[in-house]
Amino acid sequence: MKITIIGGGAVGLLTSGYLTELGHEVDLITKTEEQASLIHKHGVTIKRKGIERSYKVRVTSFQNNLSPNADLYIITLKQWHLHDFFLQWNGTKQPILMLQNGMGHMETAMEYLTESSLYAGSVTHGALKIDEVTVEHTGIGDIVIGPWLNNCPPLVDLIDEVHTHFPIHYTNDIQYILKRKLLINLVVNPLTCIYQVKNGELLNNPYFYKNVRGLFEEGIQVLGLDDLEWEVVKKVISQTSENKSSMFRDMEKGLPTEVEAITGYVLKVAEHKGISLPLTSFVHKSILGLERGKCHE
Repeated sequence: MKITIIGGGAVGLLTSGYLTELGHEVDLITKTEEQASLIHKHGVTIKRKGIERSYKVRVTSFQNNLSPNADLYIITLKQWHLHDFFLQWNGTKQPILMLQNGMGHMETAMEYLTESSLYAGSVTHGALKIDEVTVEHTGIGDIVIGPWLNNCPPLVDLIDEVHTHFPIHYTNDIQYILKRKLLINLVVNPLTCIYQVKNGELLNNPYFYKNVRGLFEEGIQVLGLDDLEWEVVKKVISQTSENKSSMFRDMEKGLPTEVEAITGYVLKVAEHKGISLPLTSFVHKSILGLERGKCHE
């Protein structure tokens, strides 16, 4: 299968490496010519439990080529890059798989990609970008994908693949999967960022734990989920206890966070439903304030 992956962040590097290992013909498109040049020279390296493996991946930058021919396009850009990217890209009639946190990105994609078959995916792998060519696979999870609209057929050539470290599953209800992932992000990302702790500390510290539970209860109320998700949230936090959340890492680097795609999206849905979310509103404004301070340092 000819696959074009757009975005050279942690998920883009991890996906391009493993899909190349599975025998797919992969093109990686990066934001900068510098990263493209380094990947062309050194390949993509995945580190896992002290073992490194490099993969030769065809690569180019946004400036040089946004439309290679492919059977599938996978967009791994952060949500706050999507508007600018779609303004540069002419789009395609081929299937497009969106791999972002939150849920608002699908509305953005539908606004620009009116002729494409759109798929959404949830990524639960732990992935840390070390440098422009290297990603550390810090925790094995999976990718669950499904059609955003009912008239899109399953991506059989992708979901039939079996890989011990990179499983890909299919669902007919991707909206539920994305809601569950959004709930986990709502609970973990802003609090680890505010408290500046690794994920596990949210369960270990009794004061943090109360706010974890509070955000969870506000989240399930808005997203239409039930209390059974609490065990799932705790399990994910425990499994990633030594990880820093993506929002925490972005804040440390002085980068924009995905706060609008997570707490911002939940607050918009709550407003539409007439639901008050005092704790979610507090952490949302806190992250925006911290982000502004970091960006002005």
